[in-house]
Amino acid sequence: MKKPVVKILSISLCALLALGGIGGAVYAMGVSAGDGSPDAAPADSGAEAAAPKTSSSYDPNAGRNVKDETVYVLAGADGSVQKIIVSDWIQNALGSDAIDDVTQLTGIENVKGNESYTMGGDNSCVWNANGNDIYYQGNLDKELPVDVMVSYMLDGQPIAPAELAGKSGKVTIRFDYTNHQYELVEIDGRQEKIYVPFAMLTGLILDNDVFTNVSVTNGKIMNDGDRTIVAGLAFPGLQESLGLDRNALDLPDYVEITANAEGFALETTVTLAVNELFNDAASTMEDNDNLDDLSELDDKLDELTDAMDQLIGGSFRLYDGLCALLDSSQELVSGIDQLAAGATQLKQGAEDLSVGAAQLQTGSAALNRGLDQLAGQNDELNGGAAQVFQSLLASANSQLVAAGVQAPELTVENYSQVLDGVIAAAGESPAAQQVAALKASLDNYNGFYQGLQNYTAGVAQAKDGAGELNVGVDALKNGADSLTAGAGQLYDGILTMKGSAPALIDGVTQLRDGAMELSDGLKEFNEKGVQKLVDAFDGDLGSLADRLEAVRDVSERYSSFSGISSDMDGQGKFIWRTEAVDAQNS
Repeated sequence: MKKPVVKILSISLCALLALGGIGGAVYAMGVSAGDGSPDAAPADSGAEAAAPKTSSSYDPNAGRNVKDETVYVLAGADGSVQKIIVSDWIQNALGSDAIDDVTQLTGIENVKGNESYTMGGDNSCVWNANGNDIYYQGNLDKELPVDVMVSYMLDGQPIAPAELAGKSGKVTIRFDYTNHQYELVEIDGRQEKIYVPFAMLTGLILDNDVFTNVSVTNGKIMNDGDRTIVAGLAFPGLQESLGLDRNALDLPDYVEITANAEGFALETTVTLAVNELFNDAASTMEDNDNLDDLSELDDKLDELTDAMDQLIGGSFRLYDGLCALLDSSQELVSGIDQLAAGATQLKQGAEDLSVGAAQLQTGSAALNRGLDQLAGQNDELNGGAAQVFQSLLASANSQLVAAGVQAPELTVENYSQVLDGVIAAAGESPAAQQVAALKASLDNYNGFYQGLQNYTAGVAQAKDGAGELNVGVDALKNGADSLTAGAGQLYDGILTMKGSAPALIDGVTQLRDGAMELSDGLKEFNEKGVQKLVDAFDGDLGSLADRLEAVRDVSERYSSFSGISSDMDGQGKFIWRTEAVDAQNS
């Protein structure tokens, strides 16, 4: 049942890589690198400088202009905001001579053209576009939808970044993200906070001469020998929006790096925040009727839970009955009447076992159907992942061509060897570093791609196993029915079994032990299987579907930080750049 949520998150991570998240981070790290000043503005905040092009949730043929916005946050080493620069690109899809815009920016500057504008009331702005796209930037003093706080510890003690510069010891760097952007939405008759689902990708480059034994929580590490590249991913507010118990499923909302440092120095860190990724993932789920499937699974989950409760109860009664029978069997030699009473208990326990086996049969069939549904998504998942891989490879080929690199066309099978050759040929040049980063990105996705294939293979294997379980449960039901009939015969023939009493006692002992093993096995299956699924979503998959839909709707409604006209589509991203921590800045 966790699949819809897991799917959303997996698609988000894939899309983050495919949409140029790493490229945006690399660009942002290079912004105004010439003087290293945190107050320096991006060198060119036009379309090319606004960050790599991303897939968008809008339809270019819908007949609406589009505002593509990038918010640059220049921050101190602790994440405190020092300056906000907003870069807007109005894509004039209609070829309008005049574009009605809405913006809260001050100090507006056209950064790529001579088009003028006229400000009106209520932050209205009319651009004399003459059919052209508009590229402008400005400043905005406004609370960000997400806060990024960076804290530091040295040998287990908090420390200010300025004091940490040049120190040695065990260092912890933690990025905490606080989501402020939410709407109150009615879910199950209650007003719930539904947060805009920002995906936060934080990147750091650590000098291996300074940092060793690097580890990360909620992230991934890549090492090229001279540097360790750390990429962390978090989804602040999504846990609360989906109403998930952290004991059942814990979604990351922070990134923490630990390492041993010798003469601490940290270059600029970059954090990218986007919300449009969830829109695409949730829309894909809705198109495939997965949200409706979640609601329909509620009844099946309830049936399985009830069946397991009854089956476990029946197994306990069977065990109790067998224990009673064994006690009675010990007195068989001296009292046939007492054994008859024990045989009666056995008959009742066998009947309870038959009822419990019938419930298990129903639950097993429901489990088999559920796994069939999961396995039915395997081809879609594998196909989608393959398409993403091909898109990444196509993008990489384009980047190589744009950089003037002569190399064979990259494929899934040859990209690693080809890029290694390009890196070797480039030597120590900046181009080599760029190609190395590109290869690392492809390697990262390749790891996900292989893992996905392993997952779908596991689902198929589980489906086959569920089929075998179904056959076994049918056999158990037939066996329970036979046991019920045999218990009655046992009672009728008990008077003739005095000479076989010792053998009967041994047999009842083995049956009792087997009943205990059955009971323990059913209990473990219920606790680790059925109940864990129920607890993950508090037993309410219909509510989860409503929350997913609400998150998607809230995300789609958040399209701009600085303002946007009602007749315009919008998309945006936020890029935080923290100042370096070194002796010079301390």
